[in-house]
Amino acid sequence: MKVNGQPSVQSFNPTGGAKKAPKQQSEDIADRVDVGGARPTNYTKGVRGNDKPRGNQELNRKHWKEHSQNGSINAAGQAGLPGAIAAANLHYPDGRWDLKALADKAMVEGKLAIDYPAAVKSQVADIMKQVRPSEGVYNLPEAAKAPWVRDLRSEHFISIDNGTLWTKMDPAELAKDPEANMTSKDLDQIQGMPVKHPNGDITMKIAVSDVDAFVPKGSPLDKFMDVNGSSVYTPDKIYNLIPKELAEDVISLNPREDRFATIIEFTVTPDGKVKDEDVYQAIVNSKAKLDYSSVGAWIDGKAEPSPAMKQDDKILESIKLQDEASQRLKAARKERGALDFESTEVKINVKDGNATGFEISEKNRATELVENCMVTSNEVISRFLHSKGMPTLERVVVPPEKWDQIQQLAADHGAKLPAEPNGKALADFLDAQKAKDPEGFKDLSFSCIKLIGRGEYTAVGPNDPLPGHFGLGSKNYSQCTASIRRGGDRIAGRMLKAALEGKASPYSPGELNSFAENVTMKEQTTKKVERQIEKSVMATMLEKRIGEQFDAVVSGVKGEKIWIKLNDPPIEGSLQGGGKAKVGQKVHVELKSVNVEKGFIDFVRA
Repeated sequence: MKVNGQPSVQSFNPTGGAKKAPKQQSEDIADRVDVGGARPTNYTKGVRGNDKPRGNQELNRKHWKEHSQNGSINAAGQAGLPGAIAAANLHYPDGRWDLKALADKAMVEGKLAIDYPAAVKSQVADIMKQVRPSEGVYNLPEAAKAPWVRDLRSEHFISIDNGTLWTKMDPAELAKDPEANMTSKDLDQIQGMPVKHPNGDITMKIAVSDVDAFVPKGSPLDKFMDVNGSSVYTPDKIYNLIPKELAEDVISLNPREDRFATIIEFTVTPDGKVKDEDVYQAIVNSKAKLDYSSVGAWIDGKAEPSPAMKQDDKILESIKLQDEASQRLKAARKERGALDFESTEVKINVKDGNATGFEISEKNRATELVENCMVTSNEVISRFLHSKGMPTLERVVVPPEKWDQIQQLAADHGAKLPAEPNGKALADFLDAQKAKDPEGFKDLSFSCIKLIGRGEYTAVGPNDPLPGHFGLGSKNYSQCTASIRRGGDRIAGRMLKAALEGKASPYSPGELNSFAENVTMKEQTTKKVERQIEKSVMATMLEKRIGEQFDAVVSGVKGEKIWIKLNDPPIEGSLQGGGKAKVGQKVHVELKSVNVEKGFIDFVRA
């Protein structure tokens, strides 16, 4: 295979084995993680409320009879679903709770797979034989031979993902491996070196992994990805959407290795406008793997650059320019009504099978940098695909039905919101409250998130009205930046290939609607299962704290059921016999009981 004159040993054809390239100088790769013609309109279909439009968004909806994909979705998962897990198997011999067994049990009860069927394992083995035929050899996929594929291997790309602040690491360990503080192994996206123009514009290139290049539509793994819909993360066990051999090696955009990727290119003006958009495919080679904590600390002036950030003289300049473009995008998005919440991520620390405590991570400039790049990429690819006459799988958050409760929440803080949902007004209120009461802003953010409601996936035809994303203030939003862990993201890659080839959409309206329904329902299921498992693990830590009292905030109300969230420890539970309550209300509670197996944590008013 040749890519712009660069020779390679072979290319991998996911549907027909490896194809020999013309005889060229062999080159082993070092061994080292939103034109196809318009489709019919009226793709858009709701997945909740018996297809009734929600909020103030009047969507163009239509029932489609073609739902054959659901049958394959159900059949594909059966081999990965074992029988019921007996309660007796939930403990280690010494009596401690087995956190992995608790997770397996919750997964099975949620009708999610905990292992890969034989057909999937066979497909993955075949892929590995062709892509990694011997040590130190990596064969690019057949899709990399397409005439439109560009060669960007000489350009400077870096990844920023999860890891440990480098100052907390053993210096000797970092001396051996400057990237030893990285924990992420499945790298979905990398950012290229921005170009700053004389007029102040900054051109960005974001590369995202391409699952479809190795996992064609209709293959065993493709069908299996619809069983769970996404990776499922629990404190002591991760259920990967795709096997590790692919997630952490073949598809992952690992540093210092050639990879096939989708490139989303755009230019950010000084006032945050996005222009000169383009989407294409290319061969890339990332130069470094960095972590959020260290990059964020350096941007904020709280730490020196990590050893990984000093691997070459371009990395720091790249981070500076990426951050500058990111802050422009953030400011412009806020002007159009994007909501900026104070979010925290709680990680339960597990050691030797025991839950030992909590680790709380908050957003910093590095997480903002990646988030703003990814949001913009999702917007750009949606616009690009629609411009080529392609349908898209849109991530939708409609204006909230519970706007009256958000109005009341604002009134409780001395503010007044418009009668109808208005993202800009809500964003301004949140900004004012963050400045006024930084400590209470986390609880306010959490309450607003609960009242706005969850998102869903919707199939949108090339001529259909776009439902939009209320929380982001976005009209177009088709997720494509996390295809290794999020099943719906592979749709954009398939649509892009069809558009570049001048072909029609690979999905009919019925197929895409069925896909949207399934991935939405599976997201709800996996989130519910993740919450149950987290509560089960937290319950193991609270068994000896029955009777203790805590400060909490009401996080949800449904009929007579009330849910609350504690700040310390950062857990959620139910409030029994709590009487009347409203989201955002502060309460003082006492821990009444826990049920580890079911993940129940129950409180009463103190």
